[in-house]
Amino acid sequence: MRYRRSIVKVDKNGVRYYKPSIIPNIPLKDGDQFIKPLVGDRLDILAERYYGDSTLWWVIAKANEISDGQIGVDPEKMIRIPTDIDSIINSV
Repeated sequence: MRYRRSIVKVDKNGVRYYKPSIIPNIPLKDGDQFIKPLVGDRLDILAERYYGDSTLWWVIAKANEISDGQIGVDPEKMIRIPTDIDSIINSV
């Protein structure tokens, strides 16, 4: 789903390249949930739990300013779960 609208280029050898997408900041909304993750939780697990789709991990990462390489979350820090997922996906 994340790459559905991405621009794809194919080189002469048939290798596909995705043009990077700029994801806008996700503003805080009244309906957003704040949770304390469990030990062992990861962004993909939280996305599956709250959105029913583990590929939406990037929404939670962007909302919490978690860097691209990090998938695990600190169980000592509160995590914001944006609830207006449809408008976030449509803005990308």
